[in-house]
Amino acid sequence: MEKKVAGFFVKIPCIEQVGSCTYGDICTIWAENCPKFFSKFGIPCNCPIPANTYTVDGAVIDVTTALPGIADGDYRITGNLVSASSGHIACIQVMVSLSK
Repeated sequence: MEKKVAGFFVKIPCIEQVGSCTYGDICTIWAENCPKFFSKFGIPCNCPIPANTYTVDGAVIDVTTALPGIADGDYRITGNLVSASSGHIACIQVMVSLSK
C-alpha cells in the first residue's frame, strides 16, 4: 500500500494489519470484506475467482465509519497472490482516493 505524497507514492508500513502487510487466507478475508456491489461488475465475492480482467471505473463508495483526517489522499494498493503449492496466482492493483 502506498500513499501519494508531494506527487510521489510512498510505501505505508504494516501497522495493526493495515498497510503493506502479508496476509494468510485471502479467500476468507475477501469473502468477509468484499463490497457486495462488485457483483454488478461480474466480480465474485468468494473463491475461486475465475481468471479474467476485472475493471470498476469511477465507483463511489460511502464509508460508514469515520476515518482519521490523515487518511485523505490518493492510494495505490497492489496485491500479489501466491500459493504455497502453485506459486504466483494473480496480482491486483487498485487506485483509491479518499476524501471527506
